[in-house]
Amino acid sequence: MNSHFKYLIQPIPEGEAVTGHELEVQLLKTLDASKGTCLDSLRMLAMLYQMSGHLERSIECIQQRNDLLEAPEELAAGYMSLGQLEETKRDYAAASKHYRRALSLEPCSTETWYFIHNNLGYSLYQLGDGISAIPFLRKAIEIDSNRPNAFKNLGLAVESIGEHEQAAELFISATIVDASDGRSLKHLDELLEAQPILEIDFPDLRKRVEECRKMVEFASQQQPNLAAEWARQRKIQKRKWWQFWKRS
Repeated sequence: MNSHFKYLIQPIPEGEAVTGHELEVQLLKTLDASKGTCLDSLRMLAMLYQMSGHLERSIECIQQRNDLLEAPEELAAGYMSLGQLEETKRDYAAASKHYRRALSLEPCSTETWYFIHNNLGYSLYQLGDGISAIPFLRKAIEIDSNRPNAFKNLGLAVESIGEHEQAAELFISATIVDASDGRSLKHLDELLEAQPILEIDFPDLRKRVEECRKMVEFASQQQPNLAAEWARQRKIQKRKWWQFWKRS
């Protein structure tokens, strides 16, 4: 197995296994007690509403939170979150505007700076402007070369302008950086199907692709079963609640 490959193992979240509704009730109660100023509650509510598909409510929480912020660093992260929500709605033009506003604030956080460049590049690619996307995605890789997203998105951008060899290399690089993210392998398979001449020009390409596939499968096998763990924790909590009420 190729020792150069890396992969992440998704951590099991800490804390109680609560339903989305239970968490919403808790957060709204805390937010109400703070008269609408609890930043953590607004952030977590925005995340909860995004995951449950209530995007407009999520946007409202982020905008309310942004109105309370003063630090450019935090505001940049807020505009980035708004951009991500617009991406979820597939409104890449609106997403680009939020990312450019975040970019103008020049945050110092490596993670925020990385994702602003990466997400802006991806949005431009989705708008059909692969050429404009490329500098932002290259900058994202320069900021943090240990994340797969920018490699993947740069691969898509250069593929869109006909640089198929470079795209294949970037999809492979993305998989090497994090084999637990199998999206680049999927793009690589699609690229080879559309451009079979690549295997003629690069005789070892198929071997490298299969090596990527083995690592993606291996990384997938190492991931915890989060659904099963949540169900187990939920069962334990219900037992504790029942024992509590029994004693009362």
